[in-house]
Order: sequence, then structure tokens, then C-alpha cells
Amino acid sequence: MAHWETELTELVMRRSGALVGYAYSLTRDKPQAEDLVQDALVKVYSRLRRPPEMADGARQVVDLDRPRLTNVEAYVRRAILTIFLDGYRRQSSWSGLKHLLADEPSVPGAERVATARVDVGVALARLSPRQREVVVLRFFEDMTVPQIAAALGTRPGTIKRHLSNATELLRGSLAEVVTPDVDTNLDQRLGAVTGAVRRRRAVKVGAISGASLVLAGLLAMAALWGPARLLSDPVPPATPTPDAAAVGAGWAPSGWESLGEQYQCGMEVTALTSSSDAVRVELTGDAEVVDGDEFRDDSFLEAPIRITRSDAAGQTLDGKFPQLVFAQNGLVVDISGGWNEGGYVLPDAGESANAVAEAGGTTACGTWTTDGMTGFEEYRDARPAGTYDVYAVLPWSAHDGPTDQTGTTGIAVSAPVTMEIPAVEVPDEAPLTVDIRDGYQPPWLEGTSLACGAYASDIPGGPLKPSERSGLKLEVETAADRETVPFSEVTVTFTETEGERVDTTRTPVTLVWLSAGRVVGVGSDVWSQPEWGLQIGAKGETSVVVPVEPDLTCLQDPEAGMSAGSYELYALTELDPGAGGERQFMSAGAGSEYVVEE
Repeated sequence: MAHWETELTELVMRRSGALVGYAYSLTRDKPQAEDLVQDALVKVYSRLRRPPEMADGARQVVDLDRPRLTNVEAYVRRAILTIFLDGYRRQSSWSGLKHLLADEPSVPGAERVATARVDVGVALARLSPRQREVVVLRFFEDMTVPQIAAALGTRPGTIKRHLSNATELLRGSLAEVVTPDVDTNLDQRLGAVTGAVRRRRAVKVGAISGASLVLAGLLAMAALWGPARLLSDPVPPATPTPDAAAVGAGWAPSGWESLGEQYQCGMEVTALTSSSDAVRVELTGDAEVVDGDEFRDDSFLEAPIRITRSDAAGQTLDGKFPQLVFAQNGLVVDISGGWNEGGYVLPDAGESANAVAEAGGTTACGTWTTDGMTGFEEYRDARPAGTYDVYAVLPWSAHDGPTDQTGTTGIAVSAPVTMEIPAVEVPDEAPLTVDIRDGYQPPWLEGTSLACGAYASDIPGGPLKPSERSGLKLEVETAADRETVPFSEVTVTFTETEGERVDTTRTPVTLVWLSAGRVVGVGSDVWSQPEWGLQIGAKGETSVVVPVEPDLTCLQDPEAGMSAGSYELYALTELDPGAGGERQFMSAGAGSEYVVEE
């Protein structure tokens, strides 16, 4: 008997009850659970080689035909969830999984996922839909935070927040949750499982043998004719494909706006090039962690660089402070926050100077919120330690004098240097002063990332900039933007930007409230109200006035009202679906804070 058959038999005889119990927690149906486990066993054992992940993140290849200690049950559990989710997605959307952990009084207590003290289904039903999804993937499937973020199409920082909030809600009411063994006759299906595996493995072996013969024939032909005869067209160079590693792909920090739309998280490094040889920058050493000082409270990364000007004497050149950009697998995974001001002194024409380039401890391709004082993004996710291709980037501009605004602009990018980048300690967030139901998501927001306690980056919006969609731009203005006065309404303006008439519909505009960078008011249910027409001529605009009314949806005690203090307001609306049926949101922040008096 082959090793894999011995391993399969032992697993089914000893652990089938636990595996079916795990599958039952997903299907809530015993026969379906047994079918799901059978399919997972066939899928796992049909592989001729299995590449497990080791503790250091590397991968080794394990041959199933040779005895070796492996965590087979973990592979089968992963296959159970994968097969289940693939089948479910064909019938519904991911958000439909919320019923899986809801309370079902009709199910016999002995077969429920429960603790000795309380019904887990009832406890989990208190969580928001996204919190329940994250909990089942983390604690039942044992997926890591980056894996969950990739599976749900969001950022690791968002997953961490959902886990933290869910754990806090469950801590006081749940004992240790254990998936029970379920009585099963799966061992009676062992013969069918083994037969199916044999057939699949035989097909794969035959396919490999056939491929080997074809390859041998091609090599023989190449020896006779030369490789050029086998290729009718030249093979284009490979280009990297964006994947889950490019966290935040598509996001463009506002500090990069003046340099061009091509600069964004997830961009290919081939597009990160110098615009001119007039200014050159070179990385001359590795990046190191620098502790905060009297000028900066937080620790940051710093790398030595050398700046060289090759242009002749003439125009004056000004720059912006050099920053570090990080890439992996040919994609930019941290583009830095960009620049909001200039004034960096460059060497004189024809000369060089040593300097440093910096990067904060957080990644600009992760969770962000806004600073109520400046409106600039503040990033919250720590950059993971690891190996990166690091670039130094220096924007510059040329002018004839202090008042000249007509000069040329450019960007200097260093050659990449592969570095081992350490993690930088990120300070804890300031506690909220508003008592909210952290993590609560009202029904009308299901299918979005907006919930109580979320960040500004979780407010739905355009793909690159929240305030922009194809041909449309959203802006919010208050009376306080023009003079220091209290305001009771905001003016929301839609502007057509591409010279083509817009004819669509939108929901009424609602206002999202933020305090200390986190959502404390998610806005009203405008989705149950009649839609508004949105018609704008080419390069035209239209405005709507929205009254500022305290949003009590997130408050633990709505009767107490909003706490005294300053709040950021974001306007949010949804347009007609896109060409592919995708939902289209637009959002923009007001330029002034709204103050609630005591």
C-alpha cells in the first residue's frame, strides 16, 4: 500500500469526526458536511506533490509517496473551506455568509458549535457581518491576517481592527470555543475516496508522462531546426501581475497628485523612473531606524543618499524632501505619503551633496485616515519587516527666480537597492472620546467597508481618489472655509471633468462623522429614499445643500447625543452601477471641522 493510502486511512479512521464537525459548522447539514469532507480529501490526496509553508515563510516540497511527518489535517481543513466558499460564491455573494453563524434554535444542541456556558451562535450574531466573516476565517480556519485581507479584498489594518473589536465583544461571554466531533459514517466511504484518488493520480501521472514525451520531441526538433523555427512570433517580456502582495493597489496618496496619475500603490516599478538627468539621486547605504526627536515624535526610517546636478548654471532648482519607496515582486507596495510642501535645498549646478531619504514607520498603501487640522492622510498600518527593493525619490522644479511659477518640473529616482527592512514601532492610537458601538454596521451599509469605528479609508469612494470617478469630481464646502464662523450646512458640488455630459442618478447625500480619525457616525439610510437625477453638461457643475444633523447611529447612548468636540464630516453618495454592475460611490471631506458645543 502506498504511503498516501496509509496516511489517508489513518486520518479518516481517527479524525473524520472532527473534520465533519468542522464542515458542519459551515454547512449546518450533516450529509452535506460529509460530502464536503470527502471532496476535500480527494482534492488533497490527488496532488502528486504538496508544498507546505514553513515557519519562516519559505516553502518546501513534500512528496506524498514518501513517508514524512506533515500536518495533513490542516491541508484538509483548508480544502474544506475553499471548496465550500467556491460553491457558495456561485450561488450568492460573500456577504451572504452572515447567516452561517446566526442562531438556529431548531438545530439539536448536541450538534451545535457551543461552549459549556453559552450558545456561540447567539454570541456571534451580535457581531457585524464583516466581524463574523473575519472571526470564522481567523479562529476556525486559522488563517493569518494577511491571508484574510487577501481573501476579503481589504487591508490588513482593517482586518486587525475587526478582530480586535470582535474579540472585545466576545471576551466577556464566551469560554473556549471547540468544534465538536460529530458522529459520522465517513469511514464507510473510505473505499470510494481511495478509488477516486487513485484515478486522479493516474491521470496526472499519465499527463506528466505525455508532456515529457512532447517536450522530448520538441527538443529534438529544436536541435535540428534551431529554436527560431519553433517560434512564429517573438515572445514578449514577462510583466508582473498585481496580486494580494500589492496591498492597497490603486490607492494614490494626495501628496503624489502633482506628479501624475501613474503614481499609485501597486504600480509596476518600470514606471518609477527619472524624468530627466538634470538631477540624479543614488542610495549609498541601508535604511536604519531612527528614534523620534524634538522635531518628530515617532520613529522613522532613514537611508543615506547622494544628490548630483548635471545641469549647467542657469535656472534655480528647488526640491522636496527625498522619500523612500518600497517594492516587492516588481510592484510598489509602499509608495510613501508624498509631499505637501517644497523648499528642499538642492546642490548648485554641476555639484553633488550627501543627504538622507526618509520613510515613516507606517505604509502609505494601508489603512489611512485624515488629520482634522491639515486634511492630510495619516497612515495607521505598520510596514512589515522583510526584503524590499528600495528606491529614493526626489521631486524638483526649475524657475528663474522666487516669483517665477512657469519653470519645468521633474522627478529623480534612484536605482533600486535590495534591503532587509526592519519593522518600525508605531505608537498606539489615541482612545476615542465618543462612546460608540465599535464595529456595528447598520443593515443599509452591508456589502461596504463602512462601519462604526472604521477609518476614513473605509468610506466608499472612487477607485483612485474617493472624490473622483470617471468624468466626475465631488467637493464639499462650508461657510467656515471662507471665514471663521460656525456652520449648519455643507454645500456638495459635482463637477464634470472630461468634457462629456453626465446623465445618471444618485442617492441623496449623507454625512459621515469622524472623531480622532475614526468613524463615530455612519450617516442616515439614504438608500431607502428616492434617488435623485444627476445631469451635468460638459465641464459643468451642480450643487446641493446638505444640513448638518448629528448622527446617533453609532452611539452607545443615543439619548445623550454627540459629545462636545470637533468632528470631521465626509459627504457620501452612490451613483448608478458601473458597466460591470459594480457599485459606484463618491465621498469627500469638508475643509473645516464641525464643532459640537457643550
